Amino acid sequence: MKKIVLAIILHLLASPALGLADTEPAVIYWDSAAGKTLRARIPADADYWQLSPAFAVQMTQSYCSVASAITVLNAMPIKKPVDPAYAPYAYFTQSNFFTPEVMKVISPQTVLAMGMTREQMAEALTRQGVSATSIAGDTLDDEELRSLLQKALGDDGRFVLANYLRANLGQVGGGHWSVLAAFDAQSDRVLILDVAKYKYTPVWVGISTLRQAIATIDTASNKARGLVIVSK
Repeated sequence: MKKIVLAIILHLLASPALGLADTEPAVIYWDSAAGKTLRARIPADADYWQLSPAFAVQMTQSYCSVASAITVLNAMPIKKPVDPAYAPYAYFTQSNFFTPEVMKVISPQTVLAMGMTREQMAEALTRQGVSATSIAGDTLDDEELRSLLQKALGDDGRFVLANYLRANLGQVGGGHWSVLAAFDAQSDRVLILDVAKYKYTPVWVGISTLRQAIATIDTASNKARGLVIVSK
């Protein structure tokens, strides 16, 4: 009996130690105990610090794409339009986002009815005078996604919009747009600033979970969801 107990102890000692990541859920919300630990170590150069002052809540339940887009545009050092509601102050709003050039890509009515696809998002942002690169979620593996986000979510002038399926995060709803704000290397998680703030607080999502969520098919385009990388 002693030999059996000793063998079990030796086996446990030889096994990899269980870390917090082994017992934590797939997603960790901002206001949870684990979320508080993660937010306390957001890197000083993370996009979060530029995005949070410009963070917009979607004005309708289908305007997640527009709210995500203007959050990034307002965080960037670019010329901003003046919305009559806030004149004379220049600021992107979910109304003045739809310039005549953007309207050639997509209209407010279409967004209200169907949302915005990954390619429409990239093209609409390009019409705002910034650089926008569309990346299909099903073209990335975990390592490629991790490497991309480690670099893009730092202070390098780039911002990341993610189009993902809520169900993959255990959330209620279908396809959704939000802004990625930080990468935590220790837990291998990405912070999503959910523009449906009335519904969900910001959430930390594991790389693999995020990859699967952005690799899902958007029925409006019949293509994979994914990322749009935005820079000046």
